[in-house]
Amino acid sequence: MKATRFWRNLQLGFTLLTVSFLLYPVIAFAFPPQSLARDYLQSNAVEETGAKNLVSSIYLGYRAFDTLGETIVLLVSVIGTLTLLSQGMKRGEERESKDEQVSFALALEKRKTHALRTNLMEAVSGKLGPIVLLFGFYVMLYGHISPGGGFQGGVIIASAMIFLALGNQTEHQMKLNDPAVLVRIEAASFLILVSVSAGSLFIGPLPGETMKASIIFLNILIGLKVGTSIAMMCIAMMGINHHD
Repeated sequence: MKATRFWRNLQLGFTLLTVSFLLYPVIAFAFPPQSLARDYLQSNAVEETGAKNLVSSIYLGYRAFDTLGETIVLLVSVIGTLTLLSQGMKRGEERESKDEQVSFALALEKRKTHALRTNLMEAVSGKLGPIVLLFGFYVMLYGHISPGGGFQGGVIIASAMIFLALGNQTEHQMKLNDPAVLVRIEAASFLILVSVSAGSLFIGPLPGETMKASIIFLNILIGLKVGTSIAMMCIAMMGINHHD
């Protein structure tokens, strides 16, 4: 008991010491470097990157490698989630093979309101899917001049793919809700993103118009990567696993 309390106090003390060590430079230094970076970006970001949206110019122009790290974190999250889902499905199949399947759902003829609600959801989501998909591409493509970008557009695109999957439960013919197709798009976009980021080490800084085009291109890659990753996780949770 005493040993456990000692280790807890030791961990707490180490945590407080680490936090104090990290916060000390921020509190002690009187010179605010944030204002210097802010003023520089406000004065030069548009001219150097060609992007009117300063957020896009920062995370794709000045700090693109941080953005690459964020996509890697998302990739690891997708791999972990899909691994857990696949293990859960395998365990469920093993239990069903050993024991009789127990279902607490009512028969379809005894739940007409549920069937009607399902039909309405499929009809509405099927109509909303293309509209949301178009809006997602707009946010992704125009993120350099207006609020948006690859991450925001990718989330909207993922929502559109989920809508299309919900509206296409009985007809498994769409490629946008096929996990095999989504995996290929995600892998290709991530590979190109890594290649472009690595190539920038040898090319160096780009001029304004070229930088603007590269920001648009990177937004497209990030949007496809984020959209397919999130859509693939959600579609896997829905139990859709087919190869058309």
